[in-house]
Amino acid sequence: MKRPPRVLFFGMQGSFSQLSLRALLNRGLEVCAVIIPATHDRGADQPALYRRERVRLAHSTLPMLHSSYEGTIVQLAWEREIPLWEVYSLSDPATVETVAAYQPDVVCVACFSQRIPRVILEIPSLGCLNVHPSLLPANRGPVPLFWTFRQGCEQTGVTIHLMDDGIDRGDILAQEVIEVSSGISYEQLELESARRGGELLADTVWKLYQGDTKPMPQDENVSSYYGFPGAEDFIVPVAEWDCVHVYNFICGLVNWGGPIVVQVQGEYIVVKKATSYSHENISGIADGNYGWRDEDLWIRCKTGWVAVRR
Repeated sequence: MKRPPRVLFFGMQGSFSQLSLRALLNRGLEVCAVIIPATHDRGADQPALYRRERVRLAHSTLPMLHSSYEGTIVQLAWEREIPLWEVYSLSDPATVETVAAYQPDVVCVACFSQRIPRVILEIPSLGCLNVHPSLLPANRGPVPLFWTFRQGCEQTGVTIHLMDDGIDRGDILAQEVIEVSSGISYEQLELESARRGGELLADTVWKLYQGDTKPMPQDENVSSYYGFPGAEDFIVPVAEWDCVHVYNFICGLVNWGGPIVVQVQGEYIVVKKATSYSHENISGIADGNYGWRDEDLWIRCKTGWVAVRR
């Protein structure tokens, strides 16, 4: 019987990485090691990477109320007894030697903060796969879901692509569309993207191993890249957006980075939530651009109205 593919996994301590790693394990793939970015500054005598051993807690009769690693790839790696490495420099010869020693068929990346150098990309026999929460080549960059909300998209998706020297470039192996439901939060959309992306990643690894993939080059004519948002990107230009766009942006991002600021005729209003929207005129304030009804401040948009709480 042919052995399962050997996978080296790169990720971080968040749900996106954890769900991808769990999907790989649930599909019977052999994860030979997990690599995460180092969590503290490198000392003068600190090696380029080091093995992180499981923390053994002393026995206690008290219940454990909280674990900082619960639900992370750190905890999952420890539970499955997978070697866990923290890395400072991926291009350092010691790191390259450690990665190469695992002889991976595939390297899988799901949310990793360091650029993967070519010397690492060339190690796995079948290549390096990245799971990205957008329909590439649209919305390349570190936080594509933010720009999904900023652009008012009704759909996004997840993409599995082969990695090269570019950022979120390389041939596409698989994609899946995700609907952006009205009022969904960033956290909810990220969780759904992580769940769907992890399953698609595991499926693609198996297909790649079996020679059953058809790489598709990314179309640079329709590509887009966005970096981290600045303060100005949290300002909502209500005169330019329809009420649904405004409502979904506020619902999606009000607890993500904020503060969310609504711009109304030169006045800036900080909002803590959006409660509803309407395509019809609001009784009593139809002649103005905003007005109060009970606890809600109704604001006129390019089309329709949105209700917010200050």
